[in-house]
Amino acid sequence: MCFHLILLHFSKEPDASHLVNGSWVLIAGDSQARLFTLSLLNLLLGSEPQRMDFVKTALFKRHSNYSISVDEIGMKLDFVWAPYVLNLTHLLTDFKTKKKYPNVMVMGAGLWHMLHVSNPSDYELVLQTLKSSLVSLFPFSTDIANAYGIAEVVVMLVTTALVTLVMLLIWQTNLFMALCFPLLFGSIELIYFFAVLSKVMERGWLPLVFATFFLTVMYIWHYGNVLKYQSEVREKISMDFMIKLGSKLGTVRVLGTF
Repeated sequence: MCFHLILLHFSKEPDASHLVNGSWVLIAGDSQARLFTLSLLNLLLGSEPQRMDFVKTALFKRHSNYSISVDEIGMKLDFVWAPYVLNLTHLLTDFKTKKKYPNVMVMGAGLWHMLHVSNPSDYELVLQTLKSSLVSLFPFSTDIANAYGIAEVVVMLVTTALVTLVMLLIWQTNLFMALCFPLLFGSIELIYFFAVLSKVMERGWLPLVFATFFLTVMYIWHYGNVLKYQSEVREKISMDFMIKLGSKLGTVRVLGTF
C-alpha cells in the first residue's frame, strides 16, 4: 500500500523525471520493493522497450541487488535486497558511518519479515522501532523544527505590532480599524505562540538565547550612543559665546556673514 501511495507522486514520466532529477534514489526491501523499483523505472524508461527488457532481466535476479544510472536526468538508482527490518537497520547504520545519504529513500520489509520473523500483530511494533532507528540515524532532528517554529512565530508577532504602529502613525488609519488588525491576526499568532512554547525545553530555547544576546548588544550600543550625544551637547560651545570671544581673539567678521 505504501509503495502505491508513493507512486501517485510519479503519475507521469515528466513528473517522475522532474522529481528525481539529479538525485540518488535508494529503494530497499523485499519483493514488493523490487516491483516498486520496476514501476518507477518503467515511468522513466517506458519509451525505451529494449532498455526496459534489459532492466527486467537484471532486476529480477533472485535475492540480488541492482543499480542503474539514468544519465539523461542525472539520476542514480540502487535497489538493495533487504527483506528483514534488521537488514534495513544495518543499512541505515552504514549510511551513518559513511555520512553519505540518498536524496530519496524508499524502504519496505513487510511480507518476508511477517512470514519469517514476526506476525501481523507484532509488525506495528517492529515498524515503530525502525522509525526510531531512522530518526536517530539520519542527519535531521525535530530540534531544528522546534527552534525554527518559535523564531517564526515571534517574528510574526513583532511584524503584527509594527504594522499596527504604521497604521496609526503613518497611514493615519481609523483607531477602530487599526485595533481590529492586531486583534484578528494577533490572536491567531498568540495561539501558535503558546503552542510552540511547549517546545522550549526541546531546543526551542535556542532562538530565545540568540534574541537575548543580540538585544543585549543593541541595548549597549544604543546606551553608548546616548552617552556620547549627551557628552557632546555638554561640551559644545554655543554661538553666543563664540561671538563674545570674537573681538577678544582678534577675529574679523566678514560682511554678509553671521
